Amino acid sequence: MGIPFCPTRCAYCSFVSVDAPKQLAAIPAYLDALERELSATAEAVRAAKRRIAAVYVGGGTPTTLSAAELDRLLGKLRELFDLSACRELTVEAGRPDTVTPEKLAVLVRRGVDRVSVNPQTMSDRVLETIGRRHTAADVRAAVAMVKKTGGLALNMDLIAGLPGDDPGGFASTVEEVLAMEPENVTVHTLALKKGSRFLTEGTGSLPDGAAVGEMLALAREKLTAAGYVPYYIYRQKFMSGSFENVGWTKPGFENLYNICIMEELRGVLAAGAGGSTKLTAPGGIVRRLMAPKYPREYMERIGDTCAAKAEIVRFYQDNEFNGKGS
Repeated sequence: MGIPFCPTRCAYCSFVSVDAPKQLAAIPAYLDALERELSATAEAVRAAKRRIAAVYVGGGTPTTLSAAELDRLLGKLRELFDLSACRELTVEAGRPDTVTPEKLAVLVRRGVDRVSVNPQTMSDRVLETIGRRHTAADVRAAVAMVKKTGGLALNMDLIAGLPGDDPGGFASTVEEVLAMEPENVTVHTLALKKGSRFLTEGTGSLPDGAAVGEMLALAREKLTAAGYVPYYIYRQKFMSGSFENVGWTKPGFENLYNICIMEELRGVLAAGAGGSTKLTAPGGIVRRLMAPKYPREYMERIGDTCAAKAEIVRFYQDNEFNGKGS
């Protein structure tokens, strides 16, 4: 489920997201449209006799929403879907400057058991370069709130290869993050994607491939020594040094949603602007349904997006009839 709003847009970002200060007035209407899509999706899930194994609320930054808006959205999710087989519910709280005790309390009350607070770097200088409004102190404060709230496994994302960073600085970031004892750490390699400000404007000097390789090696060494193990890996186009992104976890805290995304063995039902539903069946059969990319377009075409959910039912009925479904 996608919430395409952020406090500011990061220089490396190519995701569907808009700066919330400019778009706050659109959030209630967006949530109205999203609830319509969730309702249509839930109806299709029931008709197709599917069950939800994991829920992931991403963005943008979902915690850009107010506590009341989060409560509304997560309450509607539980009202519409049978989550009795759901093994985890993750919400991205990626920007620490959007985290408050009130929002975290809503998440726990609504059954969320995992959040992601994503510093990317613990260098204030690098944070400013990439367009983040928060500081490393804000990251520490947000993590302290998560720990005080309790009941939430914590993921923290880092990016190797950011402008102005170097192996020594990245090693310091990893050490400080490990001191906060998150259950998961995701180490990304910077990808220079079309639509990011890195390509459209240029933002500082980027570490070369050798430096990025050193950063990743240092991260691997420190994470392994701290008892973390890698549990998923993926590569993207245009990544610095042609390296990869790796998810690290403390044993027993693997994120099912991430595993499902990588394996392509389970269907993924998306809702929200830019959502990509991926239906799968044995034999390598895959069918994708795409929602309109931008929030305004998504809201204007929500009727079409809801009608397309009938494809979910047809897909599973067809593959079950052919003996390919499960």
